[in-house]
Amino acid sequence: MPALREAADRYLAIRRSLGYKLKIEGRMLGQFVDFCDARGLQHVTVAAAVAWATAPAGAAVSWWAARLTVIREFARFLVAFDERTEIPPTELLPRTGDDRIQPYLYSPTEIAAMLTAARGLAHPLRAVTFEALIGLMAATGIRTGEATGLDRVDADLAEGILTIRGTKLGKSRLVPLHATTVEHLVAYQHRRDRLCPRPATTAFFLSSTGTRLNSTSTSKAFARVLSGAGITVGAGTARPRLYDLRHLRGDHVDVLVRRRRRRRTPVTGVVDLPGTCQPRDDLLVSARLPTADDRGRQTVGSILEGSVVTTLAPIMQGFFTERLAQRRASEHTVAAYRDAFRLLLAYAQQHLGRPPSVLDLADIDADLVGGFLDHLEAHRSNSITTRNARLAAIHSLFTYAALRCPEHALLIQRVLAIPHKRSDSTNVCFLTRAEVDALLAVPDQSTPLGRRDHLLLLVGIQTGLRVSELTSLSCGDAELGTGAHLRCTGKGRKQRCTPLTRPTARLLHRWITDRRAAPGDPLFPNRTGGHLSRDAVADLLGKYVPAAAAACPTLASKSVTPHTMRHTTAMTLLHAGVDTSTIALWLGHASTKATDVYLHADMAMKEKALARTAPPAQHSKRYHPTDRLLTFLEQL
Repeated sequence: MPALREAADRYLAIRRSLGYKLKIEGRMLGQFVDFCDARGLQHVTVAAAVAWATAPAGAAVSWWAARLTVIREFARFLVAFDERTEIPPTELLPRTGDDRIQPYLYSPTEIAAMLTAARGLAHPLRAVTFEALIGLMAATGIRTGEATGLDRVDADLAEGILTIRGTKLGKSRLVPLHATTVEHLVAYQHRRDRLCPRPATTAFFLSSTGTRLNSTSTSKAFARVLSGAGITVGAGTARPRLYDLRHLRGDHVDVLVRRRRRRRTPVTGVVDLPGTCQPRDDLLVSARLPTADDRGRQTVGSILEGSVVTTLAPIMQGFFTERLAQRRASEHTVAAYRDAFRLLLAYAQQHLGRPPSVLDLADIDADLVGGFLDHLEAHRSNSITTRNARLAAIHSLFTYAALRCPEHALLIQRVLAIPHKRSDSTNVCFLTRAEVDALLAVPDQSTPLGRRDHLLLLVGIQTGLRVSELTSLSCGDAELGTGAHLRCTGKGRKQRCTPLTRPTARLLHRWITDRRAAPGDPLFPNRTGGHLSRDAVADLLGKYVPAAAAACPTLASKSVTPHTMRHTTAMTLLHAGVDTSTIALWLGHASTKATDVYLHADMAMKEKALARTAPPAQHSKRYHPTDRLLTFLEQL
């Protein structure tokens, strides 16, 4: 890890030599190196950058994007020395430009209240300092860092001029002061020197300990000023900051600059001092090895040159961090692809005798993939549907690799040519009305868990929600007033509302009220208060279906899964005469093609159709042998 830390130090030194301060960026980069060091990472990867950038839980996406931008710029520098460095794509956590904090505009009354509150701070030196600091920033509009960075020599109060040195982009400028502002600053100088005759710094504004103000102490003291001034904001309003004094309108300045007298001498115009000069010298580098001239120092690339670089690892990592992230794949899709590749890599390690970390894309050829698919059916007892799902994940990976590894175009084409296996089509399994009643009667509603299980089965059968949609419901998703319904976000990130019957709505309302649940609490919680898992719902059915089969024997011959409740809803709607288009909207299907399977399963509809048809006329006649036959028989 010293190599990565050394590279970070070199990167900051080069950038700072060009005039960049990089105070916050330098601190962030050091934290990222510590993050990699704790995890034993020897080079920058996209996964590590994203994990570190999103580490502050609850932070705004704009802050995550800013942290990732720091690592992206460092990775662009580092890739010249370490070929295994991965540069985070700009599409990951992009900065939209709309994330700039809206300023809080103080009113004249609020500014006067802040000045009064500042005079009431506990420490005398802190009180006079923040009264002068707030007044100066409101009157001149200088930045917070510019105000706290002022030295005594920068305040020429005799001429009424402030010199702001080394500000943003390395510029310096002169700021004129109004006569009343000069009077307040002169008064502050006298009180400051009386309270702290021997300061430890040349700063103009002093802290309570006689040192220069820093951002932490300034923020804490200003928070107390806001509290003393009674300035509060509601939800959705920008939080007041000391920096927002820079955004005052012209009519607000009159609070601090009273027009009691005219200035004796005209105010000098604002002068812009020249900034830093950009270097114009050319830098000669080697055409064969274009790197920095630092032969006495070991580079990151030389330290890691003995490592093996494969094409499978970056392709697979980029598939998850770039392709799936750009397509906003759901967590269920990511988990399914992850499981498929874990099985594939385990199979490849078993047959090739090499660990997954050293496998190349050329190792995963069509023969290996075909053997893996046969392994799933023969040894893992997977169905053809599961086999085809694993093959779809592999096809998606190789489609992504086609544009990034053109040297393996023939191998990729052969893998993509592996067809999906045709499977037998079976009728869907659903429950009849008698079977539903028997199943709902099993849970013991005298206990909280029994009431939960009864409501879970009832809502699942009436709404037809997928098991993932059902378990992710929160109490706030249930609208139980007029037009009771459930809101959910289903497959493909589609949001829909499913109506509830009045008895079911009353039961849900009583269930939520008795629990005193908050809107964010799970509608069907587990024992620890979290959301139920899909396996938990399957276990509940595995417990209740055998008990219900005692009252309704037809249940014993059916394989009831959580998805069976969804099929039951569709068949109930179909028997009630609802058309397939409405059923597709109810269930959240992308098209009516997925709903046609219920037409094949509805035997009652087929029987009605058969009864409407008129059978052809059939007349049976008795067989009468011909004369030749009688003659033949008589001759025997």
